[in-house]
Amino acid sequence: MKTKIKKLLFEYSRNSRITTKELGRKIRASQQSASYLLNNLKKKKLIGEPVTIVDAVKLGYIDVIVGFNFIKINPIIKKEIIGELKEVESVIGIEEAKEGVDLLVEYSVQNLAALNKIHTELIHKFDKRLKTAFVFPLITRVMNQKNYLINSPDNKAIILFGDRILTELSDNELKVLNKLVNFPNKKLIDLAYSLKISIKTLVKIKKDLEKKNIIRGYTTILNHSKLGINREIIFLRFSSEGVKEIDKFILYARNHKNIIEAVKVIGASQVGITVENLNKASIIQEIRSNFPIESYMIIKSEKIHKRRYLPELNSI
Repeated sequence: MKTKIKKLLFEYSRNSRITTKELGRKIRASQQSASYLLNNLKKKKLIGEPVTIVDAVKLGYIDVIVGFNFIKINPIIKKEIIGELKEVESVIGIEEAKEGVDLLVEYSVQNLAALNKIHTELIHKFDKRLKTAFVFPLITRVMNQKNYLINSPDNKAIILFGDRILTELSDNELKVLNKLVNFPNKKLIDLAYSLKISIKTLVKIKKDLEKKNIIRGYTTILNHSKLGINREIIFLRFSSEGVKEIDKFILYARNHKNIIEAVKVIGASQVGITVENLNKASIIQEIRSNFPIESYMIIKSEKIHKRRYLPELNSI
């Protein structure tokens, strides 16, 4: 992968609302060159949909990661199930895997009773086609920059689900948030027009949502398979005497250039990490050499079909 493309992917995944002028400055290219390169990557579907990062816990949501396996591998049935899952409002993430499990699905719900109802309905609907491999309620999520693409001195991380104090939002704030979640890259003036509010009001609300840490940033989904990026999700269980080292491991994950995300979960595993690299080298041996790991599960990703950080707000 060319250095300029790596830089562009790094900067655009760090802020998908960046202007082409600023993007050009970041990658040391003209605005015209940066715009052409970005549009070309989008045209080739190497860069997917933009995403607004929201800390949904502040709005009363909890996230749950579920692993699914197809009872029988059938491309037509697989496509149908993924298509139907995309339409479920509470499903905010769908990732297809080629090893470990067949699907990683993430729900965002307001309580575990709601999860049980939705999940039971899905299992009944997909009876004899899909079975549950595991269910991991999420405690906290740490999102790192894609530092494996460039040697960035900035090691800024986004922590979600840390502060569970609910934040009350006005009707206008909810409307603006919903628009920014559904149309992350749309011009603010167009969003203001569609909401029938002034651009000045919309800009103020957007800044307030960011200041309140409701909106934590803007990123994008990369087509990692086509870009030659190896992506793995690894769930880890620490030995009984090693549980006290989980916080140390999270710090290790925050400073590892290939770990782009770390989550604490409840269940058979205690921690999950997402690893990306360009050389297909696994880091599991490195982890096992430094931490007391009792067991682990490696899930090799194939494609991300859906990624949001908040369900449709009209479902509140």
